[in-house]
Amino acid sequence: MSQSREYQQKTGRTPLSRRQRLLVAVATPLLHLLARLLMATRRSVSVEGLGHLQGLIEAERSALLCCWHQRLPYCVGWLLETPRAGFAPGFLVSPSRDGELVAALVGRMGARVLRGSANRTGAKAFRDTYATLQSGVSPIIAVDGPHGPALQVKPGTLMLAQMTKAPVLPITFAADRYWQLGSWDKMMIPKPFARVALCIGEPLEVARGEAPSVVAETLAERLNALSGLAETRVGAS
Repeated sequence: MSQSREYQQKTGRTPLSRRQRLLVAVATPLLHLLARLLMATRRSVSVEGLGHLQGLIEAERSALLCCWHQRLPYCVGWLLETPRAGFAPGFLVSPSRDGELVAALVGRMGARVLRGSANRTGAKAFRDTYATLQSGVSPIIAVDGPHGPALQVKPGTLMLAQMTKAPVLPITFAADRYWQLGSWDKMMIPKPFARVALCIGEPLEVARGEAPSVVAETLAERLNALSGLAETRVGAS
């Protein structure tokens, strides 16, 4: 068996070529610098619902921090920019080659990097997420990722929440000026000096015996309502 094949079977990750490793090594510090500049120049209008996050921290409860893929970048940046005692955010990244750059970037920003997918419901996904939550890490998850459809909550995250008894914490943001990518999720990145509002919703518990698909609809409604509230705060539509 080749070394690359053995590595893939052992880690679930496809090994990078020499060129790809070089690209990750060069791009990571540049993207990290850009992220810091964007965070440093934005004008924060409000952070609403911070008490929901603080309540979980004080109760020493890890949570699944859930947002739309479209609004992931700023949510990640905000969660990582100010260390909070008792709070350890993690980031779940696809084990594919495409995830290597993202993993390197969020790792450089201070997140604990987890390779896998919360939207897969296999035994390994459950074991890894359960161990992560038990260790005190709260993973940040795009509930409609990694490939969409956009703004549709996949039930895998909620099945894991049900099995691990971890609360789901919805989080989103809005900005009055932003770049919007042409990707499937129409990802939003606030422009320099944009007015930004972040909203955190009430924790959502998935009770034993409750249908994850039903809770998925509730989570989608909450995320959309929070996004609407954040847009109102910055005067965006």
